[in-house]
Formats: sequence, structure tokens, C-alpha cells
Amino acid sequence: MSEITPLAALNGLFLVWKKYQRRPEVLASLLNCELKFLPHLFGSKYLRPLDYLFKLVVSLKDIILNKPDFAIAQCPPTFSALPPLLTKTPYLIDAHNPLFQVKMWQKLPFSQIILKNALGIIVHNTEMFQLVQGLYPDANLFTISDPIQAIALTTPQPRQAKQILVIASFDPWDEPVELLIESMEKLTEYNFIITADAKKLEAATAASLQQLPNVTLTGFLATEEYHQVLCSSLAALVLTTSNATQPSGACEALSSDTQLVISRTSLTEKLFGEWAVLVDNESASIVQAIRSLSVQELDLADYRQKWNMSVQQEIDRLGEFVAKQQHKQLK
Repeated sequence: MSEITPLAALNGLFLVWKKYQRRPEVLASLLNCELKFLPHLFGSKYLRPLDYLFKLVVSLKDIILNKPDFAIAQCPPTFSALPPLLTKTPYLIDAHNPLFQVKMWQKLPFSQIILKNALGIIVHNTEMFQLVQGLYPDANLFTISDPIQAIALTTPQPRQAKQILVIASFDPWDEPVELLIESMEKLTEYNFIITADAKKLEAATAASLQQLPNVTLTGFLATEEYHQVLCSSLAALVLTTSNATQPSGACEALSSDTQLVISRTSLTEKLFGEWAVLVDNESASIVQAIRSLSVQELDLADYRQKWNMSVQQEIDRLGEFVAKQQHKQLK
């Protein structure tokens, strides 16, 4: 009988039907996975089925040619897990919150088949673990937060006392964009840099944003350029309306020793409350918090170390699980 194969000896494939996201970029190598980003071909949501069809074909080709031992599919969209399902490749789902908080994703064709045939489901925090456990009590659940890699510039830049980086994606389900605009209107002495795509907003909202003289809309930035903005900003501003969201932007602030102003929830208070500035989702609270900031050098190395130790423990647990499943197949 063969011994259980360690995860390091297995070859994984991490499928992300997006242009880019920081989490899989950092997580893939820790799980011994080749990472495949597949950006949208079309901007229009009406053409999204064609996008999904193209990505399905490309992902099937990758699996057939590379024959990975297992796959991880970032969901939503749930369809990103169809290629391993169709090829009978063992797969796990890296579940972002909308998968379980936006009912549409669980009602789409094949969604329940995909969820119930997965080896396991990876969630990002303990609150989502509890939610998903209630919905799918028989699922194998794992909690893996975004791994933290220290971000430091080759040539350090001074923090700009009036520059705020707004870390957002303009996702309508959990980002209070109107509140953001209202707050920035009151903070005329600050310059806000936003990398999210204004085209994702309704026309009237986008127009209101674009008219603000203290807002710079850069669009998507390459990693190095984005890090320069992050590491030269007074603070990062991250707003959410979801109680179970662990914002990636908060992890980027932690990675770069950047001051963080973030919406107060039970989860953000638990994860970031010792060093971040927590605000109510009201413009007065946000304005007061930002005006209270001054340029300072943070040292969050101890927080990063503690965070990553927890992440590694969960990765080890997941690795043992995947290796055991592989062993069962080889028997």
C-alpha cells in the first residue's frame, strides 16, 4: 500500500475567472498550485455567457493537457468549478462571500451539483465558516484567511499627508459607494486615489464620482505601481456593509504598514481592531477618522507573523486532507 502523498508532491491548478486578485496570487504557491487568471473578454454583462463559455473551454484545455492532481476554483462564479467537475478532477472551492450571501449564485444551473461534489469548501473567516456550516452541514470546510506578504518598496517613498487610497472594487452588494462619495465631498483638503473601474457603477453615480475635484480615478494599476501608491498614502480607506467580510484591502494595509480606516463590524473589529481605525458607516464618522490621522511609521510585523501562523496551520490541515483523498484514489 502506498504511503499518503504529501501536498508538496501533488500538482494543483488554481482557476480564477478574473483579471487579477491578490488572494490567489499569494495563496496559489502555498498550495503548490499553478495559477490561471482568465479576464473577461467583454465588458457587457449581457455577453457574460460568452465569457463563461470561452473560459470553460480554456480551463478544460488546461486540465486535460496538464492533468493536475487537484484543482481549486475561485467562486463566484460557480461555473469556474465546472471544468474539474466535468473532467472528474478532485476540486475544492475557494468561496468568496457572495457565493453564499447572494442567493443567485446558489440558484444558477449546476450550482448545487458543483457545491455538493467538491472535496471541500475554503472560506475566508470564522463567521463565514459558521454561515456555510449551517447551509451545508456535510461539507468539508476550511478557513484560510488571505496570506500576508510584507510589501516594501525598493526605493521607499515618504507618506503623503493628504493622500488616501480607497481600496474598492465597486461591488454593489457590499460597498457603500454613495457613502464614499458623500464623505469625499466633505474632505476637500484630501486627495483620494481610486483604482476601481467607474464603469461598473450606474451612470449617475459614476458621474457624481468623476466630478469630484479631489478624486483621481486611475483604473487598474500594475502591481508595482499600485504598491507605490499604497506605500505613499497616509492611509487606506476600506468600506463594507457586510458583517462577514474580511476585506482584501485591509490585508493590503497590514502587508504595507499602512494606516487603515475601515468599517466597523464584529469581524473587522476582531481581525484589525487592535491597530486600525474603525468607523461607523456614516460620513461624519469617516470624516472625523481621516482628519484625526497624522503621518506616522507603523510596524505591524508582529501582527503579520501571528496572522500567517494561523494561515499556515489551516493550509497544513487542508494539505493533509487533500493528500488523504489522493491516497484513497490510488488504493
